[in-house]
Amino acid sequence: MYERDPVSVLWDRGAREMLTRVYAARRGQWVMTRVADPTPRHLLWAKLHGIDLDGPDNAATLSGKHINAHTRWGRAYMRSLWYQHRQYGPEPGRGARGIRGTRRMTPTSVPLQIEWGRRLPGSTTGRVLPAGRAVRIRIAYGGKTARRVVEGKGFLDRIYTHDGGQGGRFSIAEDRDWG
Repeated sequence: MYERDPVSVLWDRGAREMLTRVYAARRGQWVMTRVADPTPRHLLWAKLHGIDLDGPDNAATLSGKHINAHTRWGRAYMRSLWYQHRQYGPEPGRGARGIRGTRRMTPTSVPLQIEWGRRLPGSTTGRVLPAGRAVRIRIAYGGKTARRVVEGKGFLDRIYTHDGGQGGRFSIAEDRDWG
């Protein structure tokens, strides 16, 4: 049994708050946020665990292809979003808008899409905004539209193949920096 990424666990509260905003938006509407840079406290904690939060996003996949979260810190945020969405997300087709308080019996199949943007400087004018990276998230269209998109993807762009085997984006657990 594999463990969750310990850095992604640090993001769980923020991921749940972000998903609450995403679920409240119309399906297909992007919801923006900024992933703040790690604090000195985060950096020290990670260093004690042998993790470089500012290091590259080197998610281990069979093909080497993955969504570029730019840093190990960004990858952990994305892992937390996926975990919270899969385990506590809404029922497909039921119109549920919020995140669940209890873990689902089966993972949700509602399609979550995450895109990473440019690096943003911090700001102190008016409201204090930390330096970080722009991110946008949405619930993508599902059903026949999603199936057509997935079936059109080649081996390198899929986690699983048509027959259920491992695709190019399948994660290699043995190459992770945690257990």
